[in-house]
Amino acid sequence: MHLPAMLSFALLLWAAPASAQVTDEPGLPPATRADAPRVYIDCSRCDSQHIRTTVTFVNHVRDPAVADVYVLITDQPTGSGGRLYTLAFSGRSRFAEQRVTVTHAALQSDTWAQERDGVARALSTGLAPFVAQTSLASALTVRFDPPAEDADIPELDPWRGWTFEVYGGGNLSTEASQTAWNARYGFYANRVTDEWKIRFRPYFNHNQRTIRRDGSDDILLRQRRHGFEGFVIKSLGQHWGAGLFADYITTTVDNLDHRVRAAPAVEYSFYPYAEASSRAATLTYRIGGEYADYIQETIYEETRETLSGHELEASVRIRQAWGSVSATVEGFNYFHDTSLYRVSMDASLSLRLGRGFSVNLGGGYQRINDQISLPRGDASLEDILLERRRLATSYRGSGSVGLSYTFGSIFTNVVNPRF
Repeated sequence: MHLPAMLSFALLLWAAPASAQVTDEPGLPPATRADAPRVYIDCSRCDSQHIRTTVTFVNHVRDPAVADVYVLITDQPTGSGGRLYTLAFSGRSRFAEQRVTVTHAALQSDTWAQERDGVARALSTGLAPFVAQTSLASALTVRFDPPAEDADIPELDPWRGWTFEVYGGGNLSTEASQTAWNARYGFYANRVTDEWKIRFRPYFNHNQRTIRRDGSDDILLRQRRHGFEGFVIKSLGQHWGAGLFADYITTTVDNLDHRVRAAPAVEYSFYPYAEASSRAATLTYRIGGEYADYIQETIYEETRETLSGHELEASVRIRQAWGSVSATVEGFNYFHDTSLYRVSMDASLSLRLGRGFSVNLGGGYQRINDQISLPRGDASLEDILLERRRLATSYRGSGSVGLSYTFGSIFTNVVNPRF
């Protein structure tokens, strides 16, 4: 089937139910399961069980090496608070060099059930051109639900793209020797258009812990972390963006009574931003200043100071059929003293090395020489055990490795939800 015909067939199936079934109707050519395309779905956010129980006219397999169709499903938030799913279908074997792309826009008001149903429906639409080239084509039923007469009339948006969210929560735990509670609440205001990306977010965090001791006074630990963060970013084509970032914070752990920062920034994307869901490589530069008012005198004998500095960040994120990779390198230093700097490196790699065999690697390292807010004096044992203050360090590091090998049946069509 030629690509235009494939796309026309897919469009007709857009409104068809995701639970389209393979049937053997009298008088039709035999539609056997053996001829159904083998499909591997790569999606970190999808409900795989729901997909296997609703999209039943293909063979779901657990390894992309044996798939006739590889489906990469990526998603990203939209300006209205929803989520845009992009489904990229890549044909292999008998469907080699065939490509189909389908999108599904989930609304902010959608429930999780509505969101997963929409993804399953989009998946059925994209698979239709591949199934149409098999003997199962005669067993597919296409249903088209016409939209309402006024559905094509654009609705005026009185909010002009702004979305708002108020959140709050907390938890309490208690036992004979201690009681702990924390509360968090805040507010989001977001606006995302093709030209602008804006966010304002105040947030508040309270933590309290009481440790009861026989024959001694109770230990009472109170911590706070309140602040504000915001940015305004302007699109400058498919490869450039410019923005202004600002934040305010007050936190006992970092010895900050008040700290205000502001920094303009510019970013260059080596790939068009439209490809960001599958591959991205960016270079970002920020330059700005900060004012800090400390709770206790610092190790540099300061109680307040005004500083400036700059930061350079390079990042790569790729997600393809062979796996995914992400890496970020970031460097920062203050202008008044170049010995006060921080370098951070983080990377993760997930590879499919062969049929059923995969490896996952991850790690990070920070070289830290910019802890200017540390209070003077040694930390007490209670400070260390209760994490009441930040400790001096010249580095931090972490690493992880994981291997897996799966063998046996290649099919994952059957779902058994018992227990």
